[in-house]
Amino acid sequence: MTETGKPTGQDADAFWALAQAGGPGAALAARRAAALWDQSHPLRARQALMLAVQLAPLDPAPRLGLARLAAEAGDLETAGQEAAKLLTSDAPAAAKVRAAFMLGDIARGQGEPDKSRSYFTQTLQLADAALNVNRSDPHAARWYARARGRIAELDASVGDFARAKTGAEGALTMLRAATAQLGETPELAADIADAELRLGALELDANQPASARRRIREAIGRYEALSITETSEPHWRAVLSDAWALAAEADYARGAPDAAREAMDKSLQVRLRMAAKDARESWALAGTWRIRAALRAALGDAAEASESMAQARALAEQLCASNRLAQEPARFLIHTLLDQADHALRAGELEVAHEAANEARASAERFASMKDTTAAWLADASACWDRLGEIARAARASSQDAFARAVEMRRMARDRAPDDVRHARGLAVALVKQGDAALESNETATARAAFSESAKIRFALIQSVPNDRAAAHALAVPLERLGLAAKAMGDLAAARAAWEDELALAFRLFEADDLEGMRFCAIVESHLAGAGGPDAESHRRAALQRFDVLARAGALTEREAAVRKKLWGG
Repeated sequence: MTETGKPTGQDADAFWALAQAGGPGAALAARRAAALWDQSHPLRARQALMLAVQLAPLDPAPRLGLARLAAEAGDLETAGQEAAKLLTSDAPAAAKVRAAFMLGDIARGQGEPDKSRSYFTQTLQLADAALNVNRSDPHAARWYARARGRIAELDASVGDFARAKTGAEGALTMLRAATAQLGETPELAADIADAELRLGALELDANQPASARRRIREAIGRYEALSITETSEPHWRAVLSDAWALAAEADYARGAPDAAREAMDKSLQVRLRMAAKDARESWALAGTWRIRAALRAALGDAAEASESMAQARALAEQLCASNRLAQEPARFLIHTLLDQADHALRAGELEVAHEAANEARASAERFASMKDTTAAWLADASACWDRLGEIARAARASSQDAFARAVEMRRMARDRAPDDVRHARGLAVALVKQGDAALESNETATARAAFSESAKIRFALIQSVPNDRAAAHALAVPLERLGLAAKAMGDLAAARAAWEDELALAFRLFEADDLEGMRFCAIVESHLAGAGGPDAESHRRAALQRFDVLARAGALTEREAAVRKKLWGG
């Protein structure tokens, strides 16, 4: 307090006392108290903002602040309610823009992409209306660009990368235009960094690693500056760590292994410093150890990959120890264990792989066996049995029981959530693995039944997306296996029918001069040539012609050369 009895700017308690006393300046005092408590006492800041909303219900600022603090505390329900009230009120357009954007982010975080897109589209419309009044309004341009960037991320999530990149480029252009008017404020610097990183990720997906790396470098520079100038905001260090991890991926893709190692280690160092200051950051640190393990494994650094996975597992186990019934932490640990099993399997460390996969199975089945369990837990349990099957196969032991249990769990998941196509796809994949294991053990009837069921599921899935190349390719896999199983049982007519269906799919999948398409078709036609029938000779000639093209292009493998030689003798 000053000598006159008025509170200083640092005296939040005094502002709070003034707010509680009421009077003309009470709402403003409550907002000032909230601003001072924002970082140090977020719960008290929320309390102050709630009072400000009561005292000045027409002022949008405290309601926006209350929604933001609630979202940061993980109370998305309250955040959404406050933002929705603001969006339907008579608040100024600028406040409604921010409310709509916040609702879009909340819906995205809750896994509701259509709802999220609707709110971001509303944000665009509100910002565009403001720009129609004043085309030079940099604040409206900024929010328009932010919403356009979010919509680009949603487009990318559904595979529409061309539209996503167009939207992301448009967002960056608008942000740079706003910067030209306002200068690069911290807020605009953050938005430009986000936009550059978004475009970098899209270019990396489009196999443009050099261009992606340049964009990521731009983003990293801004995030580093923000982490230095805004020391009380840990978000900038978190996104900086993510940016370095993406830079490592770009360096790997462009053939710069040393740069990739260095970038990944910088990402890890940022996360280590964050976790040392705040234990809540330990989850992100464990995730970074997992990413480092994947990169080191891809670079052939098996020992470093194993060490990174051991670090990730130890940290995840420590974080889960206090509450073994918490589902999300348990799922993180299970997926960490499965990652460790995969790394160990690739390195030939079968005992380590089996121990990790079995530990994951025990935990997943504990949750899967609970009353009213979700399909996701059944799918996780299936994934664990799948890994145990792969490990058994690598050890040249029987894998049939493990793959059969994986199918059982996937079937239960599909039955629990019949409208979720992910579980139908998972069951189709599990059936192919079960069929392969049965075929290896000469249990052809079991194999045929598994392949047939997988093909039926894939056929049902492709009906809803007839032009989806990935779905068509997925259907071709069980069809080929079904033909092999039918032939092994002596049912050549069924084998031919399966392979003819597969060949028809191949003609849909590939262009006439596509070398991979020629390889695919040649293999199927060689199967048909060996199955006899009136068209066997024409299939033999067609397969030979395709193999000849592959040979002239220098793309013929040893196995395909052997098949070609056999066909010549046919």
